[in-house]
Amino acid sequence: MKDSLAQEHIDASQLLFTMETSIRVVKRFQFFLWAQGSLQTFLPHESLLCASGDFERGDFRASVFSRAVLEPDAEARLTEPRDGLIARLIDDWNTGAREPLIPMVGPRSRGGSAALLRSLGIGHVLAHGCREARGEQSTFFALLDLPGAPGVRDARHIELLMPNLHLALLRVTEFERAGSGERSSGYVPPQPGLSDRERQVLDWVREGKTNHEIGQILGISPFTVKNHIQKTLRKLDVTNRAQAVARLATLRMRETGTERRGGGE
Repeated sequence: MKDSLAQEHIDASQLLFTMETSIRVVKRFQFFLWAQGSLQTFLPHESLLCASGDFERGDFRASVFSRAVLEPDAEARLTEPRDGLIARLIDDWNTGAREPLIPMVGPRSRGGSAALLRSLGIGHVLAHGCREARGEQSTFFALLDLPGAPGVRDARHIELLMPNLHLALLRVTEFERAGSGERSSGYVPPQPGLSDRERQVLDWVREGKTNHEIGQILGISPFTVKNHIQKTLRKLDVTNRAQAVARLATLRMRETGTERRGGGE
């Protein structure tokens, strides 16, 4: 295997690290950290659009993992299982014999996803999935806004890492399903109460700002910024800034989902 990877100019040790770290992923924020961390070495992207479920029946759940905060309407256009981007990409992938999919977004491009990609302003995309014999355990992944046009090497990377992406997402899905007995009956567990200021601080942490820079932006002292971060870590039950950012992203996705369900009643 090493000889084969060397011929393709793939760093075997880095690939092994990326695969090994995926094994620890069980929770949604851990998947976010992995996707924004070691996965970026081989598959750099701005956002990761994922789906799991039964694609044949259109019975699946989709999520977006992104450093950017998406408006509810924008997220719905990506994840809606009937006519969202994820549904179009899955259709194109099935049409293409389930090989790694590189949608073209030029004015002459064809395919169900091309026009929607153009309207959403999304650039380079690479997508692939894994169809299980048990249909309800199939998964699909679309890497959005890659830094350059994906090619054969990128397709090879996503093929190599597909088992890890597939199993990691299934573990997250199973973990959430196991704890969703109350949520399935309409109950939404209480979420950590972060203040607006604490959320502002975390948003700037996500952008890579230091305590001093955040203090200058918000007009507060670096010491106050540090206090906000320490309180946030305790409230979110995490141990570092990166985990806090990922946890906040997960909370926002849950809040968006709760608002969407409430609005439909």
